[in-house]
Amino acid sequence: MDHIGIVKNALQTTFRYRALWILGFLWALTGGGMSGGGSGNASSNAGSNSGYKWDTTDLEKLGIDPALFATFSAAILSWIIMLCCCLFIVAILITIVRYVIQAGVYRSLAQLEYQDVAPTVRGAFREGWHRRTWRMFIQNLLVFIAAFMVLVLMALVVVVPIFFLSDGGDIVNALGIGFTILFGLCWILLLIAVIIVIAVLSEFWWRAAVIGDQDTITAMRTGWRLVRHNATDVLIMWLLMLGIGILFALAMIPVLLLVGLITAVIAGGPGYIIYQATESIGWALAWGIPVGLLVFMIPLAFVGGLYLIFQSSVWNQMYNALVERTGLAVK
Repeated sequence: MDHIGIVKNALQTTFRYRALWILGFLWALTGGGMSGGGSGNASSNAGSNSGYKWDTTDLEKLGIDPALFATFSAAILSWIIMLCCCLFIVAILITIVRYVIQAGVYRSLAQLEYQDVAPTVRGAFREGWHRRTWRMFIQNLLVFIAAFMVLVLMALVVVVPIFFLSDGGDIVNALGIGFTILFGLCWILLLIAVIIVIAVLSEFWWRAAVIGDQDTITAMRTGWRLVRHNATDVLIMWLLMLGIGILFALAMIPVLLLVGLITAVIAGGPGYIIYQATESIGWALAWGIPVGLLVFMIPLAFVGGLYLIFQSSVWNQMYNALVERTGLAVK
């Protein structure tokens, strides 16, 4: 297999078709997000253990109407709940768009390779808006659940020695700590290995579901079979893409510095002028934060989008080549 030829062809495809630039840009904008939550148990426990309780007289001493304060608090709480609901809905929409774009890019690249049909933004969205796209989501969900359960069991193995050896003497405690550190390192290495294996397998079973139009479980079996029977070629391509990824990350360092400098000039400069003119940090931030985010994110999303298209083209060609080798049908 000509791995270098695949990479060169992927580069040509990425820079030749401008529709892919737009798709990559949109994909990068919707390609990630983190959510988190906190607990108020610590603060509530601290309040209950302090022996002091607030009542309406405390508000009256501060010159605050208790009824007005209750109404205002209820209004703030309702707005917070509405905002959380809106953010949840937006997150769902962004996730849907990301999967549609991802599937559309896979299908468009396959059509380019097999039917010589130039990719278009409209065509990619049409190809991505299909029930086959949800198979990728189900695959990711199944893999996440399985991997989470395995890693939790492994984490329990790390913690168990502490409980069993914590009641012993100094030597036993030292052994417990030593085993815990050893198991912890093994757990971290296992986590890294699981992430790598799943990342590689996903490139194939996603495409088996989207390009091969196979059902969820059949696509996962096909992806596993393709990787298992062509492990050497897949490993070589993974190592090649790993090296390219490292070079890309290094090349992004000056880009980040340049974009950061431009952001400071465009967002920070006028923001400072606004602050000097109004003596209000609020107005300065009202300009600086949204403008800064736009100026900083847009070029990085564009470059990141190009890299996503390049990666997709590489793994698309790998998938198609291995499918042809094994004699499976490509739809």
